[in-house]
Amino acid sequence: MIRIAICEDEKETQCLIEEYLDNLSKTMNIEYEVQKYSSGEELLKGSLKDIDILLLDILMEQMNGMDTARKIREVDNKMEIIFITSLIDYVQEGYEVRAYRYLLKPIELEELKKHILTCIKDIETNKSNYVVIKNKSNTYKIYLNEIKYIEIQKKDMLIHTINKGFGVKYSLGKIEKDLKLDKFVRCHKSFIVNLSYVENIKPNIAILESGEEVPISRYRYKEVKEKFLKFLGDTIC
Repeated sequence: MIRIAICEDEKETQCLIEEYLDNLSKTMNIEYEVQKYSSGEELLKGSLKDIDILLLDILMEQMNGMDTARKIREVDNKMEIIFITSLIDYVQEGYEVRAYRYLLKPIELEELKKHILTCIKDIETNKSNYVVIKNKSNTYKIYLNEIKYIEIQKKDMLIHTINKGFGVKYSLGKIEKDLKLDKFVRCHKSFIVNLSYVENIKPNIAILESGEEVPISRYRYKEVKEKFLKFLGDTIC
């Protein structure tokens, strides 16, 4: 069961999306439940943990969609966000809230279908992708999409996730083999970064959306930059 929320202040657009989702449910055999909101404020008062995919209008009165998404990302990094807009002027801001998909008004069924199916695929992939780290008496199961970056300090490995950090005895080379997703890149002899959380790449550092900085070695910069641009090209539709 996929939990979808629509946050849209135009009743006509809200009804059209519902109609399209009903069509997808019948033709693609997708089970879903839908929640409807007419403002960002109303959405934020609801239960965000019950949402897998959010269709979020950018231009709403009072709190706009981009500010609403920023509030969501303070407490939830897993939700898939699809922006609804009349103008594709918000791509750079979308990076900040890990939202790479946009639906242009007037919304078309095939475009909605493409984005929804991609989100469902990503949700299923994220649920099945994790790494198991054994550390003396502890065994950690860490979901890959929650890892921001990994670093080596002396003989210890620090795995920085969205919620906490894990200090373990482990090899960077070994965990690099376990990170099956293309979004992880070795940017330094002592660092691996998840491109999903990168906001900006500079010659010597990757700046994360949280403001944290991860070093990039000089001879790896070109490769990291190319992978970052490819990642953005693959995810922005």
